[in-house]
Amino acid sequence: MKRLLIILVLLTVIGVANAHDIDFHVSVEGDGKLHPGEDTYITLLIENEGKADGFVLNENTSNLLSLITTAKDLRVEIEDMWIPITVETVNPQLIGDLPSGKVAKAVFRVRVDENAKLGKYRVPIRLKYTKVSYSTTSSGALLDYSEETDVEYLKIEITRKDYDFTVTSIESNLRVGGEGLVEATVKNVGRFKMYNATLTISVTPPLKPNPSATSSHLGDLDVGDEAKAIFKVYVMDDALDQVYPAELVLNFERADGKTVTISHRIGLKVECAEVFSIEDVKTFVTSAKIVENTTIPSRGFIKVAIRDLGEDVRDAVAVLSFETPLLQAENSPYLGNLRKGDEKIVTFYVRCLAPEGSYRGKLIISYKNELGDEEVEDYYIGVNVDSAPIKVERVETKNVGVGAKGDVIVHIKNELDCDVRNLELAIVPPKSITPLSPACYVELLKPNEIGEAKFRIAVSSELVSGYYNLYLIEKYDMGDVEDVVSVAEIPLLVEPKRAYFEVISVESVLYPDETGDVIVKIRNIGNTTIHNGVVELTVSTPLTIAGGTALSGLIGQAQPGLYFIGTLKPNEVAVAKFRVDVDKDAGAGYYPAIVKIRYDDDEGYTHESSPITISIEVREKPLLNPVTVTAVVLIAVAVIAGVRFARKRR
Repeated sequence: MKRLLIILVLLTVIGVANAHDIDFHVSVEGDGKLHPGEDTYITLLIENEGKADGFVLNENTSNLLSLITTAKDLRVEIEDMWIPITVETVNPQLIGDLPSGKVAKAVFRVRVDENAKLGKYRVPIRLKYTKVSYSTTSSGALLDYSEETDVEYLKIEITRKDYDFTVTSIESNLRVGGEGLVEATVKNVGRFKMYNATLTISVTPPLKPNPSATSSHLGDLDVGDEAKAIFKVYVMDDALDQVYPAELVLNFERADGKTVTISHRIGLKVECAEVFSIEDVKTFVTSAKIVENTTIPSRGFIKVAIRDLGEDVRDAVAVLSFETPLLQAENSPYLGNLRKGDEKIVTFYVRCLAPEGSYRGKLIISYKNELGDEEVEDYYIGVNVDSAPIKVERVETKNVGVGAKGDVIVHIKNELDCDVRNLELAIVPPKSITPLSPACYVELLKPNEIGEAKFRIAVSSELVSGYYNLYLIEKYDMGDVEDVVSVAEIPLLVEPKRAYFEVISVESVLYPDETGDVIVKIRNIGNTTIHNGVVELTVSTPLTIAGGTALSGLIGQAQPGLYFIGTLKPNEVAVAKFRVDVDKDAGAGYYPAIVKIRYDDDEGYTHESSPITISIEVREKPLLNPVTVTAVVLIAVAVIAGVRFARKRR
């Protein structure tokens, strides 16, 4: 790549020689000695020895001299492919611009192969940079940028340390909750002999050294000699199945009698000496509910898969307990005899007084070993207490008001992934609400299926209207588990005192082209007495209220009939009578009509009931009616009289 640079002030001498070079000198900081297995840092010192021969230097050319003798964008790389050294940091490293006469540092982290051959090595150091060259013209200087590579060789020596050791093997049998042995073999890999050596082990919790067996005297170790030491280490009960750090400390004397200490870190494997393994835990426990300071418990189950990992066992029994008294296991399953590799699934039934949340259970397995001795193993499991799995989709109420008897219809959904069988439902209301029909039974509820449960309750007249909580107790079977109990909460709206009505019967004698009576019997099924009650009957074509205008029938607008019933107490029945005209073209059948009641309450406020739809029957017009029957009878009498008169004349 070429770039043209016009020098503002022309060079005073035309034909300046373009003879310049950039050379590097690379050395290592320190003595350049490395040791097998060592993880250390190498610091390289890179010096730019660039120069320009025959360059005329004056105030106009000084900047150009600095430019052509600078190694721009210098990158330094250790080539480790052919040497027993591995570079573990970024390689190459960017140094940047390095002017002539300056020294830069590059630090590399390296690991020396443990089996590296001792001796001297020439380590290739590759330097990549951008070099600037120039040539003069009559109008200035023409610059040229080129990528250059230089390889320098660094001399290092891999040698043994004066004093060092390596751990050639570690064997241990450490088990949770017990004391085990650690056997360590060490080797003198230094250059000189070690005298009166002692090896000590250092550990931290959950490992504890046995004070009587934490060190071992190895004696003198010549170069290349190996020695073995055995230590005792105790593993605490809360240790995990993993590798824990430890340290081996070697104390010895040099030939001149001076004491030296060297240490190496090691890992100690801790294993759980478990006879059993908890393979799987399935929890199905729902939360309890509190009703007026009384807790309604639930009943769930916990399934635990237990595998025998060790010796054969006999008469094994599983016991489950909890840290909180709000959870209690009702049974202790018998596992019986197990061989190594056998797996059994046990089911614990759990009585729950706890709210939703996570709890810890302790599983105790007692058994007899192969010698007949009683043994006990402890394990911990997590237990989640959740909400009821049979979800309340919605709640409907009918005539649930202060002082009234009404119905509560609960729509429930099975959100489990299995069938729910023999579902028994019962409601537990607060004290001021009395269950009249408190239980319901559903034989089968498939996954995601919605069922219906209907209950009847009586509300005290002293209760204040508003929202209350009913509790739905659900007892059912699922899978191979029976009598599971869950408790769900149901919001219930108790409406204020008001009148409710039902139509007991509708009587009518109607024929086409005639006027007849419609008698409606109405009962006050509410909880309050009504005053000035008026029953309103609304009919539509082909029926009209007698006395109404024909125009209202023609335009299709219903005209109501009114009947005053006055005062009506709860459970009393009133009879309302209406005269209804039937169109001459009406056919026989049932026609809809609407009944509404307007009334005043005890405070004088006027209310109107919800519309009640009834049906009014219109019958076929008979061939004989009272008029025709009378005419026929008179004609018959006249005929008989005429016959008798004729006979007398003969």
